[in-house]
Amino acid sequence: MEFTAAKKDFTTALGKAQGIPEQKNLSSVMANVLLESVGTDAVRLTAQSYEVTLVTTFPAKVAIEGRMALSGRSLFDATRMLPDAPVSLKGLPNHWADLVAGRTEYKVPGILPDNMPDRQEPQTTDEVKVPREMLLEMVERVGFAMSSDEGRPNLNGIFLKVDPLAGNARVEAVATDGHRLARLVRQVGEAQAPHAFGVIVHRKGVAELKRFLDEADTEVAAGFQRNAVVFRVSSGYLLVRQIELDYPDYQRVVPTDFKWKFTVDRTEFARAVQRAAVVISADKTPLVRLKLEGGRLQVLAQDPERGDAHTEIDIQYSGEPLEISYNNRYLLDALGALPGHDVLLSVKDLSSATTVANPSDEGVLQLIMPVRV
Repeated sequence: MEFTAAKKDFTTALGKAQGIPEQKNLSSVMANVLLESVGTDAVRLTAQSYEVTLVTTFPAKVAIEGRMALSGRSLFDATRMLPDAPVSLKGLPNHWADLVAGRTEYKVPGILPDNMPDRQEPQTTDEVKVPREMLLEMVERVGFAMSSDEGRPNLNGIFLKVDPLAGNARVEAVATDGHRLARLVRQVGEAQAPHAFGVIVHRKGVAELKRFLDEADTEVAAGFQRNAVVFRVSSGYLLVRQIELDYPDYQRVVPTDFKWKFTVDRTEFARAVQRAAVVISADKTPLVRLKLEGGRLQVLAQDPERGDAHTEIDIQYSGEPLEISYNNRYLLDALGALPGHDVLLSVKDLSSATTVANPSDEGVLQLIMPVRV
């Protein structure tokens, strides 16, 4: 096989795949990517792991049709160093490849293409059209709250729920690690499904989704099958293994009937938390204490070895005083994931989750548990 492609097209395709091949065991067949000619004017790239399959096609001038299986890591590293010139890739008799751009040349190791595992082909039954921006928003506003605890595999991803409605669909994305929860709700395009359904998208796939959507179409078809979720655009698809477990009933932890509510400038509040966190030791639970009283919000932190911190923010508040503590990292993550200028904090009591929300966007919600001190 031999082809030439614009460097931008080639690096964009490789960029979508760079996190998928096996990184630790470079002798594994899963450490390679498969390149296949599609006629004489395109090349299809396939990268697979146990959780994710990526297929993407990019334009190229194919001189010799065929296919190659090359080391993903070597190919990514070498291509990044190429000069800004058309990229040529030519298969060699030992299954390696000659990679050339301008006056720079690399020999990239490879294996017999027939040794690559069969590609996982989508077989979706339900589908919904989702704007690209909504999926990117899901990664940004929800993904950070996924659990990394392998002992709780049903929390190791984003729960994606679709409710078909008249003329459109309601899509809800939720992630939690047991200490905090992030939720995004949006109305999107029509769903091709007769009923509501939900899936857990594995965290590995969530990490790859943002790369996959780089320079992708404005609308993405999200398809669902028994063991996988498929995100499809005109150039290819990303198939992510579904975690086939029940997601916990998160609705029961969303509190109502709040005793305290206050609104504060989101950026100013985040800076106050960051200032207080200066005195928190890295090896201790990073706690900040909030003291709410008429007209002001105090943000405090203390450490017996590093000192005390205190900063104040003027706010419009005239209710009962409140003193409550949070993990400052969780609080900063929640503030950073919200859109808009202001943030509304609602507290039911000192043992229930606090809601952190944008007053003008009910579709985004963060929950964090207070910490008893």
